[in-house]
Amino acid sequence: MMKPTILIALLAAGCATTGLNEDLASIRRTVTARAAVAEFDLPRLETPEAVPEEVDRLLEQPLTADAAVRLALINNREARASLAEIGIARGQFMQAGLVPNPEVEFELRDPGGDQQPIQIDIGLELNLTATFLAPLRAGVASAALDAERWKAAGALLDLTWSTRVAYYEAQALQQKLDLRLRAFASQQASYETALELSRVGNLPALALANELAAVELSRVQVAEAENALLDGREALTRKLGLTGSRTRWTFADQLPVPKEVPTGDAVEAKAIEASLELAELFSRAEAASRKVGMAKTEAWLPHLSAGFHGERDANLWELGGHVTVGLPIFDRAQGRQLSARSEYDGLRARAEGQALQVRSAVRMTLNRVESAGRRARHYAERLVPARQQQLEQTVLQYNAMQVGVFQVLSAQREVTEAAISQVDATLDAWKARAALELLLAGRSTPLVLGAVPGSNSMAVDSSGGH
Repeated sequence: MMKPTILIALLAAGCATTGLNEDLASIRRTVTARAAVAEFDLPRLETPEAVPEEVDRLLEQPLTADAAVRLALINNREARASLAEIGIARGQFMQAGLVPNPEVEFELRDPGGDQQPIQIDIGLELNLTATFLAPLRAGVASAALDAERWKAAGALLDLTWSTRVAYYEAQALQQKLDLRLRAFASQQASYETALELSRVGNLPALALANELAAVELSRVQVAEAENALLDGREALTRKLGLTGSRTRWTFADQLPVPKEVPTGDAVEAKAIEASLELAELFSRAEAASRKVGMAKTEAWLPHLSAGFHGERDANLWELGGHVTVGLPIFDRAQGRQLSARSEYDGLRARAEGQALQVRSAVRMTLNRVESAGRRARHYAERLVPARQQQLEQTVLQYNAMQVGVFQVLSAQREVTEAAISQVDATLDAWKARAALELLLAGRSTPLVLGAVPGSNSMAVDSSGGH
């Protein structure tokens, strides 16, 4: 009668052949729940250039941050590759649970002589030790498969975060270009006024030269803003996996000033509980722990193989069987035990370190969310209105002939520069908020990248697409 452990291994291996779709569905459920996006799927495309039909539907309207995230999830080639790689771990799990194939041996012998019949030998050999260890190997591979599922889900969450940040950056660059164009128009008007005054002899040559230098500097700033916007759009377009005419998308609106976000209590605990990095490390530690158990079993389990032998001599069949036992005297899996224990200890230590990093990232990000948001609101509610009021008062003084036109234009430029600074502060605030949302979704990617959440220097991965 077949042992229960062997039967379980056989059944598990059979079921594993249909498990890849379940793995992908599980990953997508994790991402949709944590990233707060609608359910998505990755249809098989007949050619590399093909795109899902939903892409064109999303591009019919001006692009929002949420639409950009969804486009990246369904059309980014790196995301598709990350999901495809889960099949590697699934295949390893399938293979680990398989019992070894039996070996069959046939032998024909001619004893010589006209009356002597050909002798036939038949042998069948089965590795019993490998068969007994199949469930243990499957257990190790199962924990490794869990880790790969967490890793793949984390890669998709990283994509949602980096896409959202890339959208915010491109959106801010568009606003800054608009403001630079406005400042350039104001500077051109100032220069043209100075040129007319110079022609009638009412403006010194030095003042005219200053105005010319200012307008040329403004022209350079516009060119720099245009190049920055093109780079920012292209970085986002790569993440969206778009080419050709699909790259001519537009923004739905401007980057709004974020409202204050109530964070509540126990944010650190929530981030720890949600952490996919910790879940992956714990799964890998579980796999290492099972390796320890398997190595201990191998240490006392002798190598066993059993066989059947049949020999036909004349008209008679001689049947028999045999068992081969390899005594575990010298090789007791000492090295595998030490290796597995060390791997387990290292993974547990890394998990503890990762928990400390997550808690630190939460505190750092919360501080940044508060400070960046407060700074952005200060620009929007105090500084920019103050500059606008300054401009209005300057216009009144100009109408009363107390100041000249250059003072008015200078005040206008100060309003523009304050608005540009407001855009930078607003971008910082939205980056910090995106980093916090990602932490609570289960990833500490901003910390891993060595960037300060919410800063303009934040490194954003621009891989993906094609």
